[in-house]
This record gives sequence, C-alpha cells and structure tokens, in this order.
Amino acid sequence: MRRKGGAGIRGGDVRRLASRLAWLAGIALSLPHLLSAQSVSPPIAEYQQRARSSFRLSNGTLYPLNVVLELRGFQVTEQGEVVDAPLDTTRLHVKLSAMSFRIPPRGDYTVFYEAIADSLPAWFTILSAMTGARADNGLNVRILLPHVVYLNQKRPLQAEDVVIRAVEQNTATHHVRVRLENLSPRLGRVLEVSASAGRTRTAPVGGFPLFPYMHRWVEAAWEGDALPTHVTVRTARFTVDTTLDGAGYR
Repeated sequence: MRRKGGAGIRGGDVRRLASRLAWLAGIALSLPHLLSAQSVSPPIAEYQQRARSSFRLSNGTLYPLNVVLELRGFQVTEQGEVVDAPLDTTRLHVKLSAMSFRIPPRGDYTVFYEAIADSLPAWFTILSAMTGARADNGLNVRILLPHVVYLNQKRPLQAEDVVIRAVEQNTATHHVRVRLENLSPRLGRVLEVSASAGRTRTAPVGGFPLFPYMHRWVEAAWEGDALPTHVTVRTARFTVDTTLDGAGYR
C-alpha cells in the first residue's frame, strides 16, 4: 500500500469540493476566521488498491465541536467543477472507526478507516460536518471539511494514455486553455501543465486527477500573440511533450 497524503492540493480540487458540498448543503462559506480554525489532515490521500489509514480533525476554536461523518461520492467535470454524488456502495466498501463524536476546544480527533473496492480505480469523500462554532454575531455555524480518498489501480497511468486534444487562445482575456484526454481505464494525477512558444511560457498549472476515459480543460494566463507551439504535461512518473504544427499535434 502506498500513500501520498495531501498530493495535488495546490490544484484546488479539494477547495472546490468543500465549496460545492457546502453550497449543496445550504452553508455559506463567508466566515474565514472560523474556517481557518478547523482543519483536516491530510485533505487528500492516495492508495494502491485498498486503504487502511486515518485522518485528523483539528478544532482551533474556544468552543467544543460536534462532528458527524458522511460518506459521499463525487465526479469532476471537464472544467474541473466537482459534482456531489451518492457513494456507490455496490462496489465500494468503507468502514469508519466512528460516525459521530465531539472535539474539545483546541483539541484534535483521529478517525481511522478501511476502504476496498470491487473494481479499480475508485474514489470517495469522508465529509466531516462540524457544528458548535459561533460567528461574531452569535449565530451557530455548520462547517464541512472533506477528506478525499483515491484507490488507484495496480498499473499506473502511462505516457501513451495522455493526449492533447485541443489548444485554444482567448486574446480578449489573454488566456490559453488546453484539453487533455485520458485514453485508458486508469486513474492518474497531473502535477503540471504548461504551454510555450519561443520565450513565451505559461506558469505551470496542475495538481488534479485525470479520471479514466475523461477529458479535462486546463486554463492559464498567456501573453503570446499566437497559439502555443508546445504543451508539456508532467506527472510523477512521466512527462508528455506535444508539438503543435500546421498539420495538428504530434
């Protein structure tokens, strides 16, 4: 079993997941001083085939917090938006050490879990709903924190699985976007995507999963007058360099 705690968080998928789930539950995430007082560590965990692990919830407030856990599935669109979904319990089996508990002020709580899937890859979220914190106006606040788990297949994503399907430029906003495709049934994580033309180069964008048989758009600021001539996709295991010429991609 291999674990990568917190891998890829800079891409923002976990932040989008927390925001999306909170919106679905009718929670306003407009209380930064309270949100920064609670944390989940690690926010993302990756495993080979099955998981036996834990995550820690921290309460940095002066109030005790009541916590209720919920297992949820999710999907991610081509644009990187996270869509909440029920957990597929017909093929994904998860056991938690507790479903509800209380965290004292300035305290921590560790949740242990086991997860196995009948088919791989698989992914899910352990959602922690915290109540008991209070806003400045005295209102009680409900805060949602996700711990995202990926169960990877035995054979990792390969370089030949990842292709560039499109590169588009928006001259009005000075942005370029790249459409990736995963040709395989394997799950992988993209660390960086960058585009260049001569000395003009985008800042690296990345830190997101590339799901089986899925497309993913990646957007970055672009100061060039024309389309990029090269696109580079980097993962932990390989790098794909694609050249764009008049005939297309090669």
